Amino acid sequence: MSIEHQSLLDALYMTTITVTTVGFREAFPLSPEGRAFTIFLAFAGIGIILIIASEFARVMLQTDLRQLIGLRRDLTMIKKLSEHIVVCGHGRMGHAVVDVLRQRGVPFVVVETDPDRCRDIEEERLQVVRGDATREEVLRAAGVDRAKTLIACLADDAHNVYSILLARQLNPKITVIARAVEDGAEERMRLAGADRVLNPYRLGGMRLAFTALKPTVTDFIEASLSGSRMELELAEVVVHPSSELAGKTLAGAEVRQRFGIIVVALKRGDGSTFNPGPDERIEAGDVLVALGPLQALERIEQATQ
Repeated sequence: MSIEHQSLLDALYMTTITVTTVGFREAFPLSPEGRAFTIFLAFAGIGIILIIASEFARVMLQTDLRQLIGLRRDLTMIKKLSEHIVVCGHGRMGHAVVDVLRQRGVPFVVVETDPDRCRDIEEERLQVVRGDATREEVLRAAGVDRAKTLIACLADDAHNVYSILLARQLNPKITVIARAVEDGAEERMRLAGADRVLNPYRLGGMRLAFTALKPTVTDFIEASLSGSRMELELAEVVVHPSSELAGKTLAGAEVRQRFGIIVVALKRGDGSTFNPGPDERIEAGDVLVALGPLQALERIEQATQ
């Protein structure tokens, strides 16, 4: 417009075909000054377009590479896991489960469909498989066939039932714990193969009632399970055949004196003995429910190996 004294539309048209190197016909004859300006504009325009294109490609490539590298790293780490826990769903319930497992240092994998939740999990450096927990390939990617436990806490009971059926098919030995939402869903989930079914609303109501009736007992149990206010914990200790405790009585093994713990219950098969006496014999395969400091529980776990 300044050099050739043309209208805005004609000047914009000439500038556009020059910068984009389209090469359409000239809208008007160019003077020597206009030709010199066009030469400068052509080289400058090509450089600017190349810089913009290269920066865009670099950003896209780096983003894809980061996602690809992160995905491959996560898949590689998941393939190395065994005897881990698979958590299906990362809603409010699943998030609470993950917090406890992470605090205890237990290996686990989360299965979640929501992209935003998956992104949050990845930012926390946790293992996650993005997909539907009712699909076989997704559960296989989470290592259900090698897992020790599956926790089904999806949004509704129908999806939980289907994931339980599929997990039981892929790994008949897996322990399945499910969250029930509706009344009557517990029986359906047990029929589907769940070992234990919990209704958080019923448990929450019971806890509120017990807190009102027996607040001190509730505080003690909460503290022993969470370890938040005292150095006591409840733990399950499995007695292996090679254990030095197998074949001895509780008194003969000197459990309280040696380890400084209290055996609250002894589970053998489908039966349980609460507050077992000192003459109760410990056999291989028994599960001791013990109460005591964390270090003492670690010592008795080593002794039962």
